[in-house]
Amino acid sequence: MTKHNNIQNRIGETWLMISPFKISRIGLLVASVWGISSYAIYPLPSIAETPAKGGRCVPAIATGRVRCDYDSGDSYIGDFVNGLPGGTGVYIYSSGDRYEGQFRLGQPNGRGQFIFKDDARVEGIFRDGKISSGTALFTNGDRYVGPFSLDWKVGTPTGQGQFIFANGDRFVGQFLGGKPLGAGVFTRADGTRCSGQFFNQELDARGSCTFSNGIRYEGEFRKGLPHGKGTIIDTRGKRFPGVFKEGKRTER
Repeated sequence: MTKHNNIQNRIGETWLMISPFKISRIGLLVASVWGISSYAIYPLPSIAETPAKGGRCVPAIATGRVRCDYDSGDSYIGDFVNGLPGGTGVYIYSSGDRYEGQFRLGQPNGRGQFIFKDDARVEGIFRDGKISSGTALFTNGDRYVGPFSLDWKVGTPTGQGQFIFANGDRFVGQFLGGKPLGAGVFTRADGTRCSGQFFNQELDARGSCTFSNGIRYEGEFRKGLPHGKGTIIDTRGKRFPGVFKEGKRTER
């Protein structure tokens, strides 16, 4: 009985280690990644305004270096080519956001960075006004590094990328439409490592976790916690299969 209780205690300790991996952390990942889209990084319908449509540029030239003020409250300083931003420049929105970098045909094309008024930013390579690859930096210190889809109205993390939390936790894996979907690995700063197939933004998954105390879990996850059928493997290799709910073993 004592041996059995010791095993249960160790498993209980492991659940305490798992708990911080719950939605509180993963929610930050998803909220932050989707936060990129909420900023509407498809700028510049107004950037295509010409002086005839309410813009005032100094000097009043079609090609060359200009400073422009638009009726919308936006401003631009940089190169013009045939009446549109082309080359390098800075476009400042009335909201306080701005884009700095390369332009072609009036839209961000090439290397640049979009800086939001709250100091979050996306920097990397832009194509036709959308971020295609680079880094999203958030005000809380989190960041996403990887490719972005160009098929959406705004650039959303899609493909093999990584999200690094300010506290040292890291998710590396497949993203689609801004959320984890496919193979991935979540590594915590304390050494806990969970890998498998992730199905949604809440990190419902099927896979395995190895904890810093040597105990392992294999099976189903929901919201980052063991949920469904799974097995605990202790440090001696002893297996304890069962049915789990919200991180707790409910059936043997």
